[in-house]
Amino acid sequence: MLHERHQVIDHGSSQIERFLHSNRYKLVLGLVIVEAILVALHALGFWLAVVIAGCLLVLYLLFRRELSGPPSELAWIVAASQALGVLVFVLVLVTAALVVVAVVVLAIAVLASLLADRR
Repeated sequence: MLHERHQVIDHGSSQIERFLHSNRYKLVLGLVIVEAILVALHALGFWLAVVIAGCLLVLYLLFRRELSGPPSELAWIVAASQALGVLVFVLVLVTAALVVVAVVVLAIAVLASLLADRR
């Protein structure tokens, strides 16, 4: 059986606010992708991006209660994109470090195997 999806219209919100709220995850993902491309192309420095993200997150945490309407939605979108962006960057750094460790361990294992065969 097909279920109809009824959207409740909040009469206290504007059309822009409803649009931002209903598309917030798409907008967050879009911002993260744009920021990642800028960092990858070195148009924006990695540590500069991390510092900007930290500042924006602190500002959001300090002033989120004082915002309402579209500014509140925009602030949430920006803060979420910065938090997700930093999380992705940290995961990339951790993954790179783990790859380096794996290569070093593999090189040591190969060297040990070569030295054991020599005897």
